[in-house]
Amino acid sequence: MGQSLDPNSRQRDKATFRRVTVTLPPEIYEQLVQESARRKIAGEPNQLLSAMLREAVSRYIGQLD
Repeated sequence: MGQSLDPNSRQRDKATFRRVTVTLPPEIYEQLVQESARRKIAGEPNQLLSAMLREAVSRYIGQLD
């Protein structure tokens, strides 16, 4: 099931993506918000929480292979 594609690539058609709702503990949410701010200040890509979650899930699933 190896996912070698960048889940946040601008070339991906997000219209085909599936929406998922997650509930996070406040501490994890705050860490995501802080990382989002850090990336924005540093001018790094994937600053949105959804982009970071796609990135994290993709990496996690990749480790399972």
